Amino acid sequence: MSASDSEEDTRSPAQRIKDGQEEFAEETKAGDALLKKATKGEARPLSDFFFCIISARRPGNVVKMESTLKGCSPTWIVAAGDKKAYEEGGATKVIEGGGLCASRNKGLELAKKLNKPCVQLSDDLKTISFVSSKEDKNWTKPSSLSAANVRAKSAQIEPVSPGAAAQYIDYQSKQTSSKLGGTYPCGNAGQGCAMAPVAAEHFVVGDFFVSQPSATCRFDEELTLKEDYDFTCQHIHLYGRVARCNRLTLLAEHYVNEGGAVSIRNATEEKKNIKRLRSKWPGVFLGSPRGDSEVRLIWDKRDVVLGGNRVFETYDVRGKLTVYDKDEQKDIRRKRLAKGEKRLAEAHASCLEEALLPPAAKKAKK
Repeated sequence: MSASDSEEDTRSPAQRIKDGQEEFAEETKAGDALLKKATKGEARPLSDFFFCIISARRPGNVVKMESTLKGCSPTWIVAAGDKKAYEEGGATKVIEGGGLCASRNKGLELAKKLNKPCVQLSDDLKTISFVSSKEDKNWTKPSSLSAANVRAKSAQIEPVSPGAAAQYIDYQSKQTSSKLGGTYPCGNAGQGCAMAPVAAEHFVVGDFFVSQPSATCRFDEELTLKEDYDFTCQHIHLYGRVARCNRLTLLAEHYVNEGGAVSIRNATEEKKNIKRLRSKWPGVFLGSPRGDSEVRLIWDKRDVVLGGNRVFETYDVRGKLTVYDKDEQKDIRRKRLAKGEKRLAEAHASCLEEALLPPAAKKAKK
């Protein structure tokens, strides 16, 4: 056990961060070298990025996070009233933001003023790894997930630093003319290898992303959860693509770590945010096998109003069934109109029948 892991550690937060950075640099040395090779020496220096950590009520995470960010000079954007606690925890740059999306937008605005790419990190980021596969030189889609797992097992997988990961994402964004880039949203290397090294229309998770200063997209402050899904859609819709780097895998602890979004995450809040996503991006968000509180972003399913070739309509009164096929959708509308016409005809006949009744009969009917 290192001194930083001991409950009796008497070092100052600054010293713990310094020592932690040296240990972490050694742990990520091999992975960072792989990323440097992948960017062909064309990555911009770390000083050209604006790194910010979005946090709330988690000052205890300062040492852990800053130990991974040597040379990045991160700014903590925290909830109102949290600044002092974070400074006492060892953070050297702290500003107060607001709610989750307000803090994220503040980070984007600060980066824009500096004309630097904005690198946003969650405060509970655990590990970023790089999957270096020989199959990527002439990549073809694996025949199955099992085949993708075989590729992952034969690949070299190394932990990398957030700084090197940001440089790699920025490089891939430049290569693909994207203004938003990020990682594969979980730590499953096999699933990542089932996809092309860089994807254009897939979800970019908010735990770690790089946004270019020229981008005008901002987080929807009406959302309290799943704001990164909306942010991804904005970029795809406005700029035509993103650069999700599927060979960078990520692990975070936001579902179990106290504070942050965990303090408001519940079924009611999840449903409210999903409803807003689906109203803004019709057809894009499908249900997930992981449960009612999760969604899948499938941009190809988007409605014609978003430039797609399908017509999206919720036809079940409970909102659980959806139609993506034009012909099927037309048939449903035709049946609905037919029912409406029948009801209208019946109502009209009833009114006509009543109108023809003599006054005494009308009074008796009432």
